[in-house]
Amino acid sequence: MVILVEILAFIVSAILFALFAIAVLFVLINISSRLALIILFFTPLIFILVIPKTSIAFLAYQQMLLANGLVPVNNFHILLMLWSTLIGIILYTEFLTWYLGKGKSMRKNKQNVIHDSNSPSHIRSTDVGDAIKAARDILLRRD
Repeated sequence: MVILVEILAFIVSAILFALFAIAVLFVLINISSRLALIILFFTPLIFILVIPKTSIAFLAYQQMLLANGLVPVNNFHILLMLWSTLIGIILYTEFLTWYLGKGKSMRKNKQNVIHDSNSPSHIRSTDVGDAIKAARDILLRRD
């Protein structure tokens, strides 16, 4: 009976963490990265403020023991791992968006400067600009 309760607790925890991650990623993709960060940080805080005993009991629940029982892994540790992963994804998308936007502004500045069409730097900058445009078009394509 105890094993069944532990398996059920693990499944419920996994489902809650998966729903939380899916909600944050959905907001990141469809709405805004800043809103995804706000949801990422404030959802657990709101739950802790609204239902403190249940939330703290959920976060303190021990899922497993590692290293022959020396290292307990609680739901709080899983939440921290999920936070760090999602923050990394959000920051990476922000950096990529900034970088692609920087390439766009570089192309606008390049049009105002007259280059010798035979110079190797002109050929190279055109290829890089085309590659950035192609990558941006692929990333912003919506089906």
